Amino acid sequence: MSSEAEKIATALGAAIHARDAAAIQVIYADDIIVWHGSTGQAQTKNENVAMLAGVFEITSRLEYVDIRRHAIEGGIVQQHRLVGVFEDGRPMPDLHACLVIQVRGGAIVRIDEYFDGSVYAEIWDRLQSLTPVS
Repeated sequence: MSSEAEKIATALGAAIHARDAAAIQVIYADDIIVWHGSTGQAQTKNENVAMLAGVFEITSRLEYVDIRRHAIEGGIVQQHRLVGVFEDGRPMPDLHACLVIQVRGGAIVRIDEYFDGSVYAEIWDRLQSLTPVS
């Protein structure tokens, strides 16, 4: 496995665990595309970092566990469980996910993320409550 891809994937996991959106800004290339299999939608760097910042706001703990990584050309495939606790102390549902991470020039240039969107429903609902309705 590329030591660059391993190092960057580890840094991403650490930033998620620290709930640090600024660190993710540094890890992501400016032109990154983050595609979500559960929605079929792609996000830009700013859109994805803003979404993650919202997730950090509604949680008090968040981390990848049971991480398995497999080398691919230009990056890695990472399987993991995302576990955490909501800010109200309630456990988040475990989210089993697979990320296909492409790396270039010391930054992540693309992530294709796969998970069961129905497991994430409560997280989406809580994220929606952060956005004021006009």
